[in-house]
Amino acid sequence: MSEHVLLVHGDLLTKERLDAIVKSRRIEDTPKRRFQHVVFVPGLFHFKMACADALWRTWIQPQAGRTWIQPQAGRTDVNSLWQHVGILRPRETGKFASKPGFRRMHDVIHHDLWASILDCWLVEAQTRNSTWDSLEVFAKYPPTWELIVEMSECIVNKYVTNTTILMHLRQQPTQERDQRFENQVLRNRDELLYVDLCHALNSGDIGRVEASFLSWIYIFKATKKHKYAYHTARFMVQMRYVYPEDLQRIIRLNWLCNPTGKAFKFRPVDWLVERNNLYTKVIFAGTGSNHTLQHIINESPLIELYRECHVMIENGFHLKNRTMKHAPPDMTKTLQKLRDEIQSHSPHKFVAGRRADYRVEDEIVEGMTMLMRDKEALMDCDGEVDVMGPEDVIDY
Repeated sequence: MSEHVLLVHGDLLTKERLDAIVKSRRIEDTPKRRFQHVVFVPGLFHFKMACADALWRTWIQPQAGRTWIQPQAGRTDVNSLWQHVGILRPRETGKFASKPGFRRMHDVIHHDLWASILDCWLVEAQTRNSTWDSLEVFAKYPPTWELIVEMSECIVNKYVTNTTILMHLRQQPTQERDQRFENQVLRNRDELLYVDLCHALNSGDIGRVEASFLSWIYIFKATKKHKYAYHTARFMVQMRYVYPEDLQRIIRLNWLCNPTGKAFKFRPVDWLVERNNLYTKVIFAGTGSNHTLQHIINESPLIELYRECHVMIENGFHLKNRTMKHAPPDMTKTLQKLRDEIQSHSPHKFVAGRRADYRVEDEIVEGMTMLMRDKEALMDCDGEVDVMGPEDVIDY
């Protein structure tokens, strides 16, 4: 073990426990005894959950002290994400008001973005040909691949903002601004950041995942998720300036796994750990008087055997359509209803002087400003970044 590194995947609690261990053994005389061979790798499943929670704090959770005209204006605005939640999940609005959980927020972000981008396609199609009054008519044209690529680039440039463009829009006089348009293009950007992260994780594109860290660090900082901002920034510094190139490559190659071996089925390692915990502590943990620690310990080596038995029975009896994995819900009618709602308010058509009930701040700008004021987010208390070389992970 002295000539190797040990990668540990986990959440922030795991990171803090490892840091406590390393700190307590700081006086030991060898790198091995100082536990310097243990390298923590942030769990991307927990990172994705933190991203979804950050978007909930930005677009749904009421926040006192922000630049809203009234305390609940973020929910009363006709084009707010809260109003869209009422269409996508009308029976769960109470849960979204308090704590929706990861899966609900994950689905709402995807569905809201789908409906919004479809509206962008309709608006862009109508600007090119007034007879294309619906996407169905546009699809019957049919458009060439070159036209689709060109329109896609125009949609990103027009309806997905960045910090520079948004600052320019909001610096204009009030009578020349469209606050509803500003909020919508900002939400398109935030939701696209999250969906792009999900696609990069599922496809195994770890470089694209790592490239998205900087934007999320700013968002974490602005939404008061300071620990995620600090630890993510520190790990970026270590990956770029501290770890040797060989160690960087090892971490990137082992950041994700693919249990099924199928395309677009990559999963973070900490997701696999949580899945094993589900089987160990819940599904096969026993019930009643059998739900004991000793029973869980005895059953844990057999978890994989149980799963293989289930797979063998499913394949042998052709039970492919009768397993625990359900088909995704048909969201066609719901998305059409949401599209009609978005189209009725025309958030993607600029109307000078139009006002919204609230103004959503650009969290990337907010987080960038906060980090500039708090340089300790990237440094130690003494103002220097720790540097580790290859000799620190080898016990001579």
